[in-house]
Amino acid sequence: MKRPFLFLAAWIVLSLPAARVFAHEGHNKAPGEQPVGAVTGPITLTPEAEKNLGLKVEEAELRTLQKTVSVLGSVELDPARVAVIASRISGRISRLAVKEGDTVAKDDFVLEIESRQIGDPPPRIEFKASIQGTIVDQPIFTGDSVEPEARLLTIADMSDVYVIGRVYEGQVSQVKKGQTVRVRAEAYPEEIFTGQVEGFTPRLDPETRTLGVRVRVPNKEGKLFPNMRATLNIVVAEAESVITLPHAAVLGEAGNLFVFVQDDKNPHVFLRTLVVVGQRDDRHIEIVEGVLPSANVVTAGNYQLQYVSPTAKPAPSAEAKPNAEKVAPAKAAKSGEHKH
Repeated sequence: MKRPFLFLAAWIVLSLPAARVFAHEGHNKAPGEQPVGAVTGPITLTPEAEKNLGLKVEEAELRTLQKTVSVLGSVELDPARVAVIASRISGRISRLAVKEGDTVAKDDFVLEIESRQIGDPPPRIEFKASIQGTIVDQPIFTGDSVEPEARLLTIADMSDVYVIGRVYEGQVSQVKKGQTVRVRAEAYPEEIFTGQVEGFTPRLDPETRTLGVRVRVPNKEGKLFPNMRATLNIVVAEAESVITLPHAAVLGEAGNLFVFVQDDKNPHVFLRTLVVVGQRDDRHIEIVEGVLPSANVVTAGNYQLQYVSPTAKPAPSAEAKPNAEKVAPAKAAKSGEHKH
């Protein structure tokens, strides 16, 4: 008769941990509750810890914040800076002095064609570069047959290039000729190329409802190549004298945004500070409340910093030590009395 009772008791005991687990998994955080591991108190770091975190600090500045329209685009050649070498006679390539990717100066020898006209020796015609630039297309090889008007070489001056973006129909009214554009290419994510809006494509794409915007970008170092993907940040308006920080300085989610401000008395102490933000561009964000101009704010290493333990409570002062010493004997005396 006892076995059913023992079985029921064991089943109840074994069921309790599982019930607790399910209850814990279904727990929802209360409003304002901090994520696990996040801290809110002042954080004191050693110079070594700052180095390990890769901590960088920048000053909050009053600057002109630029409102931008961001669009995707790609690099293209400027047609006015492209030259094609073609033959007016039929023959074959007898000499070829260049290949794709080579740079040439104007009037450099590039190739020679041996004519099919009868002669001993057959007539040969030399071709020279008509502009300075890079060989971007070379569809022929030595010994190839050549027909009149066939394209032999394409030379492009890529010291300036176009970056063509697609602006949505609702943004077209904001974009105008002459506006400054900051271009970021996928190949160089940390580098900014600056250009200007030069014009637009003549018609709207009926499927995407976008208009092409043509931006001329200086390319003296030759880093930008045709078909590279890029993001265009077109400056369409400006707000003067606002407090700004780099985007990377601000952490958190909407309604709970914060930064880490370096203490003005102790540079190794950092305070988590709530902020209210305003407008932003592709580089900076406006700080409406929470940070004053000239405050030093963490802009790198701050994500890791939010999980560092806050500063421990200070040790008792020298004046408090005598009192602590007086308490100790009393405790010892009581301990001794208990033994007796």
